[in-house]
Amino acid sequence: MEAKGNLRKNTRKEKDSHPDLTGKWTDSTGQQYWLSAWRNVDQKTGDVWFSLKLGNPVEPRGEQPMAAVTPHSKAKANAYQPADDSDIPF
Repeated sequence: MEAKGNLRKNTRKEKDSHPDLTGKWTDSTGQQYWLSAWRNVDQKTGDVWFSLKLGNPVEPRGEQPMAAVTPHSKAKANAYQPADDSDIPF
């Protein structure tokens, strides 16, 4: 498998520090990474160039780590808790 990627306009850019382009990069093993690019212009020559950042691996949808719940904490949260009836005279 060959390494490849793509970039598209970042429609959620709100600050100058946010990337102009975002996308994904797939390495030769098939692992995907986030890819960001910033458009730059050389002040002397007017040449356009891009700076790139290869980010963290892309997590498959539906497989994000969930908060750990121990059986004890789950049982305690679901345990029956009777009402305080100490004021009933019998």
